[in-house]
Amino acid sequence: MEKRTNNRTSATTAVRGAFTMIELIVVLAVIALLAALLLPAVQQSRESARRIQCVNNLRQLGLALHAHGTQFGRLPALGYMGLDSSGSVAPYFGWTVVILPHLEQGNRYQKWNLSKPLSDPNNQTIALTTLPVFVCPSDTSTTGKGDLSYVANAGLGWTIAFNGANDCPIGFPLLNPLDLNGNGIRCPTSSGTDGFPSDQDLLAMTGVFFLESTGVPGVSRHHTLDTITDGLSNTVLLSENIRAGADPLNPLSSWATPDPLRTGFFLTSDICRGGSCSAANTSEAVANGLSGGINTGLARAEGEAPWPSSKHQGGVNVCLADGSVRFLSERVASIVYYAMVTSRGSDIRGALADDPGAQGDH
Repeated sequence: MEKRTNNRTSATTAVRGAFTMIELIVVLAVIALLAALLLPAVQQSRESARRIQCVNNLRQLGLALHAHGTQFGRLPALGYMGLDSSGSVAPYFGWTVVILPHLEQGNRYQKWNLSKPLSDPNNQTIALTTLPVFVCPSDTSTTGKGDLSYVANAGLGWTIAFNGANDCPIGFPLLNPLDLNGNGIRCPTSSGTDGFPSDQDLLAMTGVFFLESTGVPGVSRHHTLDTITDGLSNTVLLSENIRAGADPLNPLSSWATPDPLRTGFFLTSDICRGGSCSAANTSEAVANGLSGGINTGLARAEGEAPWPSSKHQGGVNVCLADGSVRFLSERVASIVYYAMVTSRGSDIRGALADDPGAQGDH
């Protein structure tokens, strides 16, 4: 009798210790709910860490540019162009190369041959090495070879040789000569015939970094930290752009390239309708618009979106000329964004001026 009772008790206990189908479904539902609640928090925490590292990278780059400016009495060029062995114009190196010694990358800088173009095998080997300080961890466009997530402030454009003029300003996406002073003259072949301020004078006032020549005579246009008269804390030095640097379709593209569309960011040339910056044709209200505004280039191809962009929600990190880093909303007012990009906009009189009081009816 006791034996049967014990068996019945053991059987009953075994049944009570098992999960029913309903209980199992409830447990799984609770686990799924907890996972759904925790996953966004984990992802947010990881993105926060990536964003902090991104800010630290920008701060290091800003300090390196300051150190370079102190050592050489000027900020570096946006990029350096020269002649190859055949006498053709060739890309040499960008602003990133010359600040390597100030990023604890002195060995790589010593190995870089400044007298050789970017295509030199030795230089290419160095350029295709990914350096963490040049890459924002949130940048999902990286390739693992020569990546770059940060670009320098190049203002309204750069200059090229055009129809006999060796210093002709052009902008993006127009890619045609700009008449920055709006007097109807573009790319004069004789200096001094464009009046004052000339197109080249205004180009220098609307940016911080410019293309220069290396190894051959050319135009030297550059800023020091003292010539940024809009104020170091009011002027953008560097910004994020995830559509820069390495490109699988272009083997010469890397963090070392002097290609202005891959190493700098620009104010859209749409500011000046038809490329003429006369008062009637100029509107700073499109500076942060649909073409050329912050994050408008996220879906465009590498090297075809020289505007600030990032994978951080709602804007980009920028390094100001005083070395501080801040987050700039993609919805920042165009006139504010324009003023933050220009280096001497408060000195301009006329359509391209920062100061509303200097713009008249514009």
